Amino acid sequence: MISIRKKLIFSYAAMIAVPILLFGLTIALLGNLLIKDALPGAGGGDGKSGHSFPLSSIRDLFTGRNELSSGLKFIAEHDPKLLSDQAFLTDTGSKLEEVEAGMLVIRNDEVAYASPGLPTDKILANLSDGRMKAEQPGPPSGDQWETIPFLSPDGSSGKLVIVSDMKPVADFFKRLVPLVLLTLLGALIVTNGLLTYLVSRSIIKPLYALKEAAGQIREGDLNHPVRLRRQDEIGQLGAAFEEMRVRLQASLGAQLELEQGRKELLANISHDLKTPITAIQGCTDCLRDGIADTEEKRQKYVQMIAGKTTEMNRMIEELQLYSTLDTGKLPFHWATVDLTAYMIQYVNELQLDPRFSGTEVTFTPSAGTRQFLIQADRQKLHRALMNLADNSLQYMKGETKRLQFSLDEEPGGICLLQIRDNGEGIPADALPRVFDRFFRAQSSRSPGKGNSGLGLAIVKQIIEAHGGTATAVSQPGEGTSIQLRFPAAKKPENGGIQ
Repeated sequence: MISIRKKLIFSYAAMIAVPILLFGLTIALLGNLLIKDALPGAGGGDGKSGHSFPLSSIRDLFTGRNELSSGLKFIAEHDPKLLSDQAFLTDTGSKLEEVEAGMLVIRNDEVAYASPGLPTDKILANLSDGRMKAEQPGPPSGDQWETIPFLSPDGSSGKLVIVSDMKPVADFFKRLVPLVLLTLLGALIVTNGLLTYLVSRSIIKPLYALKEAAGQIREGDLNHPVRLRRQDEIGQLGAAFEEMRVRLQASLGAQLELEQGRKELLANISHDLKTPITAIQGCTDCLRDGIADTEEKRQKYVQMIAGKTTEMNRMIEELQLYSTLDTGKLPFHWATVDLTAYMIQYVNELQLDPRFSGTEVTFTPSAGTRQFLIQADRQKLHRALMNLADNSLQYMKGETKRLQFSLDEEPGGICLLQIRDNGEGIPADALPRVFDRFFRAQSSRSPGKGNSGLGLAIVKQIIEAHGGTATAVSQPGEGTSIQLRFPAAKKPENGGIQ
């Protein structure tokens, strides 16, 4: 696709070249038609001879005259006795008549021979004034002659006058010139008008499309794409305009999603805080109204209040942590960590945690127990793993509870850390959303779970901050596997591994 600049250059060149081409073709066509119409015997001529004219163009007319004129000049100079031969003069006069010309032979100021139809008196009057040639300013018209002096064999002087009828040529130019000027003007108007229309249409039409798209965007309608299908400057402008529309649409979608998330956030916070507050309020009413009339009952209500307060405090803490992670304001302290050694230490710590006293917690390192070095913030990674362990603990049922950690290597040096449990699993329709904030499967909506809905969202934020990914694989009734992938880190030259 050529650029607009090249289009304009091409159109300007065409505005010059096309009229010139049309002008030349028109002259050739009109000249041919007018010559055929102007010459005698062609149906429209008024020649003096009145018989058929054998020539087909003005060029042939002048060629014939020049040849005869040159021949007569040669004879007058080298063989003037032929000018006394009546048969030669008659034959030559016939040939001159064919080319709309004639001749006079004058000896001793008397006309010895004159072609029929010549204005002999007029020519002799001009010759007496000393004119050797007819002088006619402007376009040729009427008769023109040329005088050639000669010397007869008997010693007498004479004059040969060759006369040419210029009326056919004059008529031709009188008709040709106006037509040529009109043709040139028409070619200029048509060419310039057509090229101007085509070039302006190729520019104005897409500009109107952009104007319409801008009006739709101004009205808030971002669903109509701008497709100009051009590669020139306007096409590039349209592509930039389309990119702007897509970005505005994405920005608006993100803004609407953020607004919807804010509404969901307020609704979930209200719901999650209302349950423990209601329980605390019930306990305080019982204490205030004297329903707890024994020390044992009072201690029971106090313990319930303490438990609900702890639950609320944990929920608020998770909310603050998620908000800080989401805004990118939580600082990370990076270090090169051996993930194998880190997981051994973490699992040992988890095995001593009273909450997991009835749970079989194991760790399976990769074959060869090799080092897996990653860039990590030890505290933030610990928080993510604890959230995963707590989440698994909530949904494991039965007498045998198993929580298994394993470490493997994937192609490209990726470290794969998996956390498997034998819990109730996650429904297939809920699996893609387990890492969304405040999302909880229906089975986890029952009260008493102590689940804020932010645990796995915090895990995702922390793992992504480490440059990794978090995914979930689950089958209902068979447990869940959380897969964490970390990019490998280069081994530090100073050996500083934590």
